[in-house]
Amino acid sequence: MAGFTMFEPVRSRFSALVADMSPRDRSLFLGLVITAYLGALGVTAWGGKSLLSDVQSRITTKQAALTHLEAMQAEYSANQAKVVEIEDTLRKNANQDLPSYVEKAAQKVGVGTNLKAVREKGVSTQGNLEEKSYTVDIDKVTLSQLTDFLFEIETNGFPMRIRTSRVKTSGAAGARLLSATFEISAFRLDETAAIPAAEGEK
Repeated sequence: MAGFTMFEPVRSRFSALVADMSPRDRSLFLGLVITAYLGALGVTAWGGKSLLSDVQSRITTKQAALTHLEAMQAEYSANQAKVVEIEDTLRKNANQDLPSYVEKAAQKVGVGTNLKAVREKGVSTQGNLEEKSYTVDIDKVTLSQLTDFLFEIETNGFPMRIRTSRVKTSGAAGARLLSATFEISAFRLDETAAIPAAEGEK
C-alpha cells in the first residue's frame, strides 16, 4: 500500500494531463508511450543477445584452446613413449655391433660367402646417441636371396637404417645375378656420455 501511495501524485498528474488532451492528442501520446516502451524492450533484448553471443564466443575460444592443449599433451606423451621404446631397443642391442649382426643375417639366409665386406666409415655423436656409418658389399646373389637378406637385417629390431643402395646386374639373360652396395647407419646409446644441461639448469 505504501508503494501505491508514493506514486499517487504522479498518477494523478498523468491522469490529469491525459484528461486535458483531445482524443486525437491522447491517442498520439499513448502511441508514443507504447512505442518508447517497446523500443526499450528491444534495446534490452538486443543487449542481452549481444552479451550472450559474446559469452558463447569466449566459451568456444576457450574450448578450442583446451582441445589444442590436450592434443599437444597427447602428442608429447606419445613422443615420450616412442623415445623410451627406442632407448630400450638400443640397450637390448648394446653388446652387438653391425658387422656381426650382418654376418649372422647373411649366414641365416644362405649368402654368407657372398657377403664380401662390412667396412666402418665413420662415427658421429649427438648427445648420448652414437651413429656409426658402414659400407656393406654383397656379391652375385639372386633377387630372391637379396630380398631375403634385406628382410632379415631390417626386421629383427637391430637399430640401423639403410641410407643408400646401389645394385648392379651381371650374367646372361635368365640367370641374372645381383651385386649390391649399401650405406648403413647403426645406432648405439652411450650411457656414459654427459647430456648437455638445459639453459635453465645452468
